[in-house]
Amino acid sequence: MAMSGHHHGASELALGVSLEAAEFDTAYYAGSYQGIAPSVGWMSGRLGASAAIGLYHITENGLSRYGLGDAMVTGHVTVVASDALDAGMALHLMWPTGSETAGLGMGHAMAMPSVWATWQPQPVTVHATAGYGRALIALDGGHDHGLMPLVDPMNMQELTWSAGAELAVGHGVRVGARTAGGIPIGAGAMRMIGAGRVAWGTPRITTGVELQLGVAGDPFTLRGVVDTALRF
Repeated sequence: MAMSGHHHGASELALGVSLEAAEFDTAYYAGSYQGIAPSVGWMSGRLGASAAIGLYHITENGLSRYGLGDAMVTGHVTVVASDALDAGMALHLMWPTGSETAGLGMGHAMAMPSVWATWQPQPVTVHATAGYGRALIALDGGHDHGLMPLVDPMNMQELTWSAGAELAVGHGVRVGARTAGGIPIGAGAMRMIGAGRVAWGTPRITTGVELQLGVAGDPFTLRGVVDTALRF
């Protein structure tokens, strides 16, 4: 995740919620899911942390289920901070709270360190990340489930990346596009999504709508996401 950091001396608490709905059609499963994911984030100076977890209703091959997804905790630090450029490092840890058999979880913990940068030559904001994700289990133990879970597929070991840009068009409205994906190390498959986004709001509250397209790796055929964040 790219982090924006223009409140380097202040402390901030953010409460958010994300709603999503998607259709998927893989080699073995076809169906849809809907999810709601509350989140909480904190920043103080150059340091920050966040946590999120999703609750899903998934229908795969005609079978309907409800359940939690995997929980995600993130810590990040801003290393470079200037008027136009921020850059830093982040560590994402995913805990297997979701059911692997239901397509809601990886079935094991994941660690995902990354570097990120945000460049803001107003009115444009450009952001990018590069990272590495790995299952915290022995990879030679025969536990190769391919791209999982259905609600957020990834490889057991991969290089991750994202890039995007937004344009401020006035009255608190921003429009943009992004792409993100993963390149497997060893067994696995390349994954990639593309997305267009519109967001509006104030420094205190922001709401965004994003339409995502699965490009590679069968993450989904189409997914819509609505998210809102309130900052204190």
